[in-house]
Amino acid sequence: MKKFGLMSLVTVIALAGCQSEDVAGDPGDPKKLILATQLDESSPFAVGFREFRDAIEETSDGAITAELHTNGSLGGNEDTLLQSIATGGVDMTVVSPGFMTQVQQEVDLFSMPYLFTSYEHWLAVVDGDIGEEMSQMVESETNLQVLGYWTAGVRQYYGAQPVEEVEDLRNVSIRTQDSPGIQDSWSALGALPVSVAWDEMYQALQNRVVDASENDFTNVYQSSHHEVTPYISLTDHDFTTRFFLTSDVVMERFTDEEQEMIEIAAEVATEAAREADLQLAESSLEALEDEGAIVNEVDIEPFIEQTQSVRERIAEELDAVELYEAIQELADQ
Repeated sequence: MKKFGLMSLVTVIALAGCQSEDVAGDPGDPKKLILATQLDESSPFAVGFREFRDAIEETSDGAITAELHTNGSLGGNEDTLLQSIATGGVDMTVVSPGFMTQVQQEVDLFSMPYLFTSYEHWLAVVDGDIGEEMSQMVESETNLQVLGYWTAGVRQYYGAQPVEEVEDLRNVSIRTQDSPGIQDSWSALGALPVSVAWDEMYQALQNRVVDASENDFTNVYQSSHHEVTPYISLTDHDFTTRFFLTSDVVMERFTDEEQEMIEIAAEVATEAAREADLQLAESSLEALEDEGAIVNEVDIEPFIEQTQSVRERIAEELDAVELYEAIQELADQ
């Protein structure tokens, strides 16, 4: 992953702001926003984008339009799209915590296994004071603006054998995301985390190069991994967070009234993207079971307890102990 520092990102955004005066259109022309994702047009992100377009064009009476780009047409990965926000090639996109840590390290806490214990817990965090505080931190440090918190499903264990208790993971080789905190969490559960390229996973699972992997229902189904690893255990270890982003430079092109319209349209888009993700997860799970996947429930409390020390350590390393404790308090309510 290509890295760029906080100061370089802010500098590029500032330069983009200087350039915006040179590329301004006729005052009578509609103001256009460019939204881009690496995902396809059927993805929940694209659903959210379409709802944003419809909402902003309706509320502004056509004074603001939205141009949508999917399938990676303006950037095939989140890193490229985030940089395009800075350089002015893209006005809005959606990125994961791992890419946001380039400019705000505390955000990486959101990718830790079992940080969130339920979808309701996740909603309470991102739609409450903590989410607002995180948005303000991002804006103050980077000149990026968080328009909404989206999701990419709930990640589950799947493998050649089911998991019903922590002991079942002992010495199980599992492909995980390439993050020390995530891999340390799986190690704490007794598993053997390994890094394997996603496009090599079907063969790796088929040939038992690895015993298992973890992902959301939609990715498991679309990759056909259930054909070679039929067991899916509902570990619910990651209620994923994604950031719907724009920048100060983009927002400064609009009047205060227009900015309010954009924020309202972003709220509509956020709700639509979340609902689309829930529906896609449900249909993907049904399809998995129809095609022979064997799904089992898991008591996740022992998994949460076994990995707690890892989350506490990562929170300290990220200087995010207060944030972590505030998130945990909401889990108990």
